[in-house]
Amino acid sequence: MVRLYLDLETYRPRKEGSFVEERIISSGLLIDETPYQEDSLKENVDSVVMSEWDGLNECQIVDKIHEQVKQAMASHRFTVICGFNILRFDIPLLTCRCIQHSLGKLDEVSKMWNDCFTIDYFQQLLVANRNFFKGMTLKKIVEASEKFGLNPPAYNKSGSAIKELFDQGKYREIEGHLKQDLLIVRWLDLYGAKRLIEKSVKEGKAQFQE
Repeated sequence: MVRLYLDLETYRPRKEGSFVEERIISSGLLIDETPYQEDSLKENVDSVVMSEWDGLNECQIVDKIHEQVKQAMASHRFTVICGFNILRFDIPLLTCRCIQHSLGKLDEVSKMWNDCFTIDYFQQLLVANRNFFKGMTLKKIVEASEKFGLNPPAYNKSGSAIKELFDQGKYREIEGHLKQDLLIVRWLDLYGAKRLIEKSVKEGKAQFQE
């Protein structure tokens, strides 16, 4: 089994242009073949980062992501895609862009994603927030984890800062944000999420709205 931790960074000229006017400028994958257990957090897994400022356009970035996923599926019995809000954003956007750039037929692309197991920690952690969408951000999740002494990875920048960083040419800071998100999702997957859910059940309150 292999776990692919996925994250996209996009450039959106207008806040109102979500999804429609968005351009994928960078993507990251953590390709994790370690055992699916907490002790695997002791093992570092390097990020595979593909970015516009390294000479790739959106079409090439999307193509490379799909090739990585297909390669993982061909090499392992089970491929698990993990991320935060990937069911609502990353995977639909990748599917849309794949078709727009003529990288595959819709049924073939959809089948590829359908054949993967998918874990979206935005959805998984709703139960720890009493099914409220308010507060469901990685920043709030990390803050709650710190409050409980769970020692999550550091969270330094919000995704809302990406446009400003891109306009200023601060590309390595964007990569740092992307890698940060991947590490947090891996930590949630192997350790943090179940403990946050346990705390929510025990206390009977939403954990990410304070």
